[in-house]
Amino acid sequence: VEQVHVTIGSSAGFTLSFLAAFDVDDAVAIPSCSYPCYRNILQALGVVVVPVETNAEFKMDAAALRSCAQERANANLAPLKGLILSSPANPTGAMLSAGEM
Repeated sequence: VEQVHVTIGSSAGFTLSFLAAFDVDDAVAIPSCSYPCYRNILQALGVVVVPVETNAEFKMDAAALRSCAQERANANLAPLKGLILSSPANPTGAMLSAGEM
């Protein structure tokens, strides 16, 4: 390990990571049912949050992500720059298999 960053909690860690990865007006996809702090932090940073629908098991699949990206392209909107995905997911507990990732 070359670098270790210690924060006062997960929200601070997410904020620093998002600041490093995204710029104002970047579009970032998140599962429609996900940890509320993702949306709040991204919006506070001026990032466009793009919710992607999840299935009955609260999982976002590749088809839903492709559909979301295609809808943005059809509407002449900026392409997605990132995807926030965690497993197990908070608050649902949904876990993605290696194949689903």
